[in-house]
Amino acid sequence: MDGLTAGLKNELQLMLYRKKTIFFFAASVFIPILLILLFHTLQPVMGLIPVSSSYPVQMLEMYTIFLIPLFLFLEIADLFPQEISSRTLKLALLRPITRLGAYLAKFLALGIAIGALLLLLGTVSALCNLWFGSWGSVDTFGLLKAYAAAFLSMWSLAALFVCIAQFFRSAGGFVVFAILIYAGAKVAPYFQQGFSSFSITSYTGWYSLWLGHSISAGRLATGSLFLLSGLILFLAIGYFFFERKEV
Repeated sequence: MDGLTAGLKNELQLMLYRKKTIFFFAASVFIPILLILLFHTLQPVMGLIPVSSSYPVQMLEMYTIFLIPLFLFLEIADLFPQEISSRTLKLALLRPITRLGAYLAKFLALGIAIGALLLLLGTVSALCNLWFGSWGSVDTFGLLKAYAAAFLSMWSLAALFVCIAQFFRSAGGFVVFAILIYAGAKVAPYFQQGFSSFSITSYTGWYSLWLGHSISAGRLATGSLFLLSGLILFLAIGYFFFERKEV
């Protein structure tokens, strides 16, 4: 347990030292602000629909489809293929930590980073609403549910691509492959009926179900179990290949 805690602390520190991590967290501050300013500027000119009190939820779609998946691909590339190719993983395993501990530390650090990114995005988006006087009818509990559901779907997505990353030794190769696979999986439901029911990539907008009052509790529970099952399954398969990987 001490080894896992130390490994997690080390992985979080390494994340904070990476420029791409700082960039994404800085973007999380500026993107909601720039977009709400743009909407308010263009609304009188182009007749756009004004920003509503649900702005944090409206922005969540862009976060979960584009911003956070890209963040995941880049971070996973550094956590796994990059460490294999640069031999830094071998140095980490010389410490009193098992391969399982090192693997879980990386995945937990990734989960904490996703949660922190969502928290920052949600907070800044909500503050933008407050600043422009649109907070009035916001369902705070619904907002929290939506972001919590988005966290589960993003962490499950991370488990899928952590598993895929075990087949790569090149960080650049993994990022390109991950983007292509992700884009293909997002397009596939338009050509293959029923694909979205069994694809974790189709659950990036799953948070929207938690905002509707007409969705049954059974459907929400089924979706939650599917994402949790996918997370555990791909995490286990990923570890199977990670444990056998030569470092």
